[in-house]
Amino acid sequence: MKTTFQLQGSLFTLFLSLFFGLNSFGQTVIWSDNFNNGCASGCLANTWNGWTIVNNDGGVSGGSPNDWFISCAEEGIVPPGCGSSCIGDASLHIGADPGGGGDMGASFNETGAANATYKRATSPTISTLTHTGVITLSFDFIAFGSAGCSDDRLQLRLSTDNGATWPVGYQYCLTSVCCGACNGYSQGQWTTYTLALPAAFSNNPNVRVGFHWRNNGNGSGTDPSAAIDDVRLTTPIALPVDLLNFSAEKSGTSGTNVSWNVENERSFSRYELERSYEGDEESFVKIHSVNGNCSSGDGPCSYTYKDINHTKTVYYRLKMIDQNGDFSYSSIISLDESVSNENNFTLISDYVENDVVQVKLSAKKKSTAKFVLYNVGGKVVVSEDNVPIKSGFNQKNIDLNKLTNGVYILKIYFDNDNAVLGGKVIKS
Repeated sequence: MKTTFQLQGSLFTLFLSLFFGLNSFGQTVIWSDNFNNGCASGCLANTWNGWTIVNNDGGVSGGSPNDWFISCAEEGIVPPGCGSSCIGDASLHIGADPGGGGDMGASFNETGAANATYKRATSPTISTLTHTGVITLSFDFIAFGSAGCSDDRLQLRLSTDNGATWPVGYQYCLTSVCCGACNGYSQGQWTTYTLALPAAFSNNPNVRVGFHWRNNGNGSGTDPSAAIDDVRLTTPIALPVDLLNFSAEKSGTSGTNVSWNVENERSFSRYELERSYEGDEESFVKIHSVNGNCSSGDGPCSYTYKDINHTKTVYYRLKMIDQNGDFSYSSIISLDESVSNENNFTLISDYVENDVVQVKLSAKKKSTAKFVLYNVGGKVVVSEDNVPIKSGFNQKNIDLNKLTNGVYILKIYFDNDNAVLGGKVIKS
């Protein structure tokens, strides 16, 4: 598991240097499905785009089992949005048998043994031939199941032999957070799931993706069931430019300076600077475009853009586009202009592994602090008081192992000081 920590600075300058290898990498889409079949309700998954439904997979379904539908009865929502009725973006989801109410979105029947369901929705065969690098699977989903993936649950399953086998090592339990308390009645919160596939899936003509639903008909069930949208298989593409650093800083009262340094600009088209006030992937908009004009050969070149002043946290990312239209995004940087800490405390971010965020602080004075992690609904999921802060370098580790994949907000409150530092944590 990998976790990305994205820093929100304070009123002082936030400077984030992004160091890459020999190339910057974009993503090319090998295969995708957005499930937009135009159906409002009741369309079975096996009527769309080569998908099939396999019954009695891992157990025996009852006489009135739930089923896989593709329709906008469960609207596909951009994460971290909440469930919605039909607007026009269909999703793949588990709904009830027609005799039990039919397709009402991600809502299933579990009144007794007749509703027991063991069904897999399976993609068409996907060829990854000629793609020898790491392939990434990603999709948006909602799901609320029992602990330990034991029952009433959604599971991702993968096959390298056209669906002949679905090895246990390629099975992954999926559970998302809820919009409110996960009490079995709240709407699910859409979450993005990302998985780097094992090498066996590269350069393979017989890849298949499956989503397995199971409920055992014991008369005890919870909603939502499961829904999936925007499934994608992508692989990196090397871009002909190296991004050395990317930064944003407040320029007095006259605006915000955004700058970046690059080298080895070859067959390159342009840079597009994007800005957001939320920080999620779908909210960024282009605010500036500049053609690549590095005239110093392999040496470094600098680009700058003067943005307006902001009164709240602002996020930036850089889109780098080559002459073939392939592109890559930088990491996200942010500048928080809403809170002043008089430079007593500086927050540093690291990319970490194994579901642990290493929060690194530089302090000019001793203090104690409260570390709080919120989900996107504002609920406290981790809180620790009276953390000692010494003058100089500090590091505080936060364990995310018990949290589901998604976006979280970190706030650090310092005692006897007006300073408040904040960060955005993405567990994926």
